[in-house]
Amino acid sequence: MGLLKKLVLAFFVSFAMLATAPSAMAKPAGKVANQTQAEVEQSLLDTIAVAEETLAAMKDGTDKDTVVAMFKKTKQTAKTIESSVVLADRDRALSKVSKARSAYKKDQHEKAEELMTDAVQRFKKVNEKYHNF
Repeated sequence: MGLLKKLVLAFFVSFAMLATAPSAMAKPAGKVANQTQAEVEQSLLDTIAVAEETLAAMKDGTDKDTVVAMFKKTKQTAKTIESSVVLADRDRALSKVSKARSAYKKDQHEKAEELMTDAVQRFKKVNEKYHNF
């Protein structure tokens, strides 16, 4: 009986490990492994374009749900930038986007526009830094 309990426990643990292994080894969403220089450049340009669109939508008075969705798209697009050269600067710009989003959700539109303008400028500096490295 003791052997049967140990055998059942061993099978349970092994099946539990098999069930969690695929999710533990999965690649994080939005990440691009081993980007080429051209892909990094395109990611930078796409991020700047989406950030500028978000800022323009904020200034035009687009409805709140659309702008919040654009903030999310900006964040997702920025996370496709996979370059160790600009990683810290990208994260600082993303921090500004997150702060702008939370300010916008709290109906602090002037503060959100200011933060998003700063984020767009930071993304442009990220692009310059990448090309001047």
